[in-house]
Amino acid sequence: MIGPSAFSRTIDVNVVPADGLERHIEATADERVAVAEAFGLLGIESLAADVAIVPWRGEGFAVTGRVVARITQRCVVSLAPVEQAIDEPFEVYFVPAGSRLAAALARPEREVAVQVWGAEPPEVFPGRSIDIGAVAEEHFALAIDPYPRAPGAELPAPPDEPGGPKRPESPFAVLEKLKRQGG
Repeated sequence: MIGPSAFSRTIDVNVVPADGLERHIEATADERVAVAEAFGLLGIESLAADVAIVPWRGEGFAVTGRVVARITQRCVVSLAPVEQAIDEPFEVYFVPAGSRLAAALARPEREVAVQVWGAEPPEVFPGRSIDIGAVAEEHFALAIDPYPRAPGAELPAPPDEPGGPKRPESPFAVLEKLKRQGG
C-alpha cells in the first residue's frame, strides 16, 4: 500500500491467541471522506470489514476476511454519479521482519514461483503489529470498478460509422483539391 492508511486498525500480534482472533472494523465518517478523496470517489456511504488473524507457520500470521462497502463515483461517459456495492474477500500472509521466513524471501538469488491462481507470497511486517485496516483498504481499492458507467450511458459512434458524426475533411485533401483546380 502506498502511504499511510486512512482506515488504519492495528493488531498487536503478541495478543493473538493460538486459535486466532476476529475483528469487525467499520470506517468513521471522517475516515470514509479521507478514503474517498484518496481514491477519487464522490463518496463512500459505508466501509466495513470482518477480519480474522491466525498464527501461520510458527512465525507468521494469516489475515483473512471480507471487505464490504457502498461507494459513489463518476460515470466515465456521462459523469453522472454511479453507485457500486463492493463485497470482496481477501487472504494475506505476513511474516515478521528478521524471521527465517522473511530472510528466505529477501534472498536476491532465490527464484520466485508465481502461481496465477495461487496465494501471494507473504508480506513482511516490521515491529509487532499488523494493520488489518490497511489490508481491508487495499482490497477495497482493488475492487473499485475502474470504468463505471451509468445505466444507459453510451459512447458516441466513431466518425464515419452509421449514426456517427462525419469525419472532417483532412487539410491535405483540401490542398489536393485546390491543386487540381489550379489554385
